[in-house]
Amino acid sequence: MADFNLKMIKIFFLVVIAMLILAMTSGMNILRSDNFFNWQKVKMEANFLKYKRALAAQGENSGGEASRGGLKYTKSVPVLLYHGIITDRDWKEDGTNITLDIFEGQMLALKKSGYHTINLSEFSEYMQGKRDLPEKSILITFDDGRKDSYYQADPIFRALGFNAVMFAIVGRSLGEKSEGDNFYLGRQELKDMLKSGRWEVQSHGDFDHNWMPIDEANDQGHFMSNLLWLPKENRVEKPEEAKKRILADLENSKKKIEDELGQKVIAFAYPFNDYGQSGKNFPEAQQFLAENISRIYPLTFFQEEIREPLANSPDPQRYMIKRINVDSGIKTEELFDILDDNREKALPWQDTFWEDHGWRVKWGETKIWGDLTISEKKPLDGNMTILLGSSRWENYFFKSRIYLTDGNSISQVARYQDDKNYARCNFDAGEVSISQKISGQDSVLASKPGNFSGISDSDREIGAELKGNSISCYLDGQKEIEGNLDSSLSFGGVGFYLWDDLPQNAAARIKKMDVAPI
Repeated sequence: MADFNLKMIKIFFLVVIAMLILAMTSGMNILRSDNFFNWQKVKMEANFLKYKRALAAQGENSGGEASRGGLKYTKSVPVLLYHGIITDRDWKEDGTNITLDIFEGQMLALKKSGYHTINLSEFSEYMQGKRDLPEKSILITFDDGRKDSYYQADPIFRALGFNAVMFAIVGRSLGEKSEGDNFYLGRQELKDMLKSGRWEVQSHGDFDHNWMPIDEANDQGHFMSNLLWLPKENRVEKPEEAKKRILADLENSKKKIEDELGQKVIAFAYPFNDYGQSGKNFPEAQQFLAENISRIYPLTFFQEEIREPLANSPDPQRYMIKRINVDSGIKTEELFDILDDNREKALPWQDTFWEDHGWRVKWGETKIWGDLTISEKKPLDGNMTILLGSSRWENYFFKSRIYLTDGNSISQVARYQDDKNYARCNFDAGEVSISQKISGQDSVLASKPGNFSGISDSDREIGAELKGNSISCYLDGQKEIEGNLDSSLSFGGVGFYLWDDLPQNAAARIKKMDVAPI
């Protein structure tokens, strides 16, 4: 009887052990199933804890620089753009994506330096002049609705108290593609993002990322800037057909986000950074978008060239928002140089060029060491160099002590907004003139014979006075000429422009510059 009982006990324990093993195996299979458990979220939680420890190690800095000395308000807001965040150690830089290590370093450094993120509503009200924002406010954006950007970025945003905007390719994440795929986020993931409070979802177009045939030879072009080939009708679209198609895509992508996610949509990011300027057979595209897109999206985002002014200042008429495209080629130190250089400089401003305060060469060559030396890379190429952080200056007197080392002409640039919109006071051996460029079109406003023939023999002082729409040019303290600028040039920064028709390279040294408010 005792042997029987012992045998039954052994059988009982074997059955229990077998059941435990079965339960554990089944449980692991259930946990591995995306229907019951999301291992990505476990990884995100672990990364969140890692970032919290890292933040604690650097003292939980919550923006000490911004808070010392009382609250100060910013005059401009930078917008960062990221795409994918890459964890593959064998990945090679591609000019688009960024490694997780670099992204982590940038976010932690932004936090430590006192930067804090804002949301789209705050940014929109700021641009309309309806609210102030503290210094070091920044808007972070992502394009495409990629899984690798959300799952890598969200834990660090959660730890730092940051938020961001995701511009999703709607046709790859919602509607018929609402499940997403291995690359793009699906509807439920986008809902999870919104639920966290750390993300907003806006439009990157519906089918705008599809390369489309634009002629019978099957040449490909962008959706928004080309007339498409219609194979069934054996012809190219008519302009009115293209306009109708483009507007429908813009409206549908907005509607899908609002209907499927319950997210108000006010912003659009141009696919391929093409706002109509890159088309091959539809020259009307850029003007058409400029005239129509703002009634659908009050804000539209594009990537600005790194040598242009990059920050955004209040302007109720401006709907196109500049973004800084950040990839692995921009390390943390360089990113901070870009942010510092583009922060709005206060007047009065003086520079003796012992260090670089944000001078950027558009073309030509520039050196800074005790003076600002500007020169051509090769004969007849010219030089344009501008001061970042001055793009919102309005009324000012800008004077410079210069010495022409080669050549006999130089210009002071004023009211510089971008390379298609600015004014110049031009000085050469035989003439002083005023010119302006509006939407890329040059015109001379006034000119008179000059007395600049001895410029290469000694230092000279040149100046430009800007007040309202009037501009006056000065030589050695004397007003030489004046004129009236286009009303669109009511503000803008300063710089220098060098040109010459000599066979050798032209060059000039700027020894000192002063800008005083009027």
